[in-house]
Amino acid sequence: MLDRIQKDYGYFDFMFGKLGGKAKDFQKIIKSLIYNKLTDNVSINQIPNIYPDEAFKYLGLKETPAERTFYRTIERIGDNFGIILDLHQQFLVKNNLVSKEQFIDFSSTYFEGSKPELGALGYSRDGARGKKQITFGISTGINNIPTALTIQKGNVQDKKHFSHTFNVAKKVLDKGSILIFDCGANTKTNKKMVLDAEYQYLTLKAKKKEVYESFIQFFLQEKNKGNVKRFEINDTVYECVKLKKNDEMNYIFFSEKAYNEQVQKRNKKHEKLLEKNNKKLKKVKKGKKLGSVITKDGYIILHGSLQKTFGPIENPFINGLEGFFSLESSVDDEPEKILSLYKDRDKAEKFIRGLKDGLELRPIRHWSRLAVIGYLLLTFLTNFLVNLTLYLAKKPIVRDIRLLRKFLNILTLTVAYPQNGFKFTILSNISNEVISLFGDFIKKYEDNSLKLRW
Repeated sequence: MLDRIQKDYGYFDFMFGKLGGKAKDFQKIIKSLIYNKLTDNVSINQIPNIYPDEAFKYLGLKETPAERTFYRTIERIGDNFGIILDLHQQFLVKNNLVSKEQFIDFSSTYFEGSKPELGALGYSRDGARGKKQITFGISTGINNIPTALTIQKGNVQDKKHFSHTFNVAKKVLDKGSILIFDCGANTKTNKKMVLDAEYQYLTLKAKKKEVYESFIQFFLQEKNKGNVKRFEINDTVYECVKLKKNDEMNYIFFSEKAYNEQVQKRNKKHEKLLEKNNKKLKKVKKGKKLGSVITKDGYIILHGSLQKTFGPIENPFINGLEGFFSLESSVDDEPEKILSLYKDRDKAEKFIRGLKDGLELRPIRHWSRLAVIGYLLLTFLTNFLVNLTLYLAKKPIVRDIRLLRKFLNILTLTVAYPQNGFKFTILSNISNEVISLFGDFIKKYEDNSLKLRW
């Protein structure tokens, strides 16, 4: 995969040809680190022990590098973060890989250890409570080619992080490009910033009851007048009305399928709550105490009293907004196009999933600032190279990075050293999935000399 991209684009020469300084094998060590991410993905200190000498020779190295060489390279990547990211963007522009539709999203990953320089406690998307983390933002095009990476401390919220990611992404975006992001970054300040820079935006309106109740009332009024646009996407029927407010278009959608799914989910949640509280109910009916709370003056003994209701207990989780959602945009277009574009936002989510699950970004075990930045950037560039390979393939059988790694690693090049003869290689396990990615390029690794020997 690395050879194919180097052959078609000269990628590694363009990106790292002038960054090595006194480190003559800088570019080859980076290839080795990416090679590790795509294969066994072992910790840095195990790379020299896991892979055979032949693997490093194919990557252009004369011998297996020492452990410290890999650590130094990771830190050098972190130290040159701005330069490398700028070169990445130059590469995209040079090869016409920048899409006008950009999806911005944010995530986090946590650390093992308690003293990372960039680590901070914050909302953990990985459910790793009590562990320090780092947040990162990405921007990727509708063509699945990423244009930006930003790194912030683990307690930075999406709405603040947005400006950093946007400012990096806009360096390569044409004026009029549209930024698509979710409600976490939806603020008046962020939307104004996008418009002032002569770009467009599309985002989700956060579900605040007061605002949505007025939207729903407007929707029902328009529906009674027959002004609702009805269409179908992926076997789901949607209804939509448009409402213009302060030069911003609000697209108010309703889906009966989503309504049924949300009501069913919240009914289950309600049933679980009632079942959980049955123990307390039995104690109250028997006149027993519910428990106690310790204070500086002593214990507070908790007792309960039962307040009965007429009729069944209402579900407190159902708020009347089920099935409705609203998109805000600076663009006035057909609701079907707007919704389809917003649904494509999962490209950013898939890119992040590729980083965290496919390339096993989490947890981070580096502690130094430069090593952490370098490790994140290296994983980002590896995911980019995977997506670029899929982009080149046009019709790949496999798109999921975990499955892709599986088929790449099943493909085997065996190097044999006969006792009384020259060494030879055998390429095996060439699957249809691999052929769909590389075509005839894979034949480069076959040993044609065998036909002459036998």
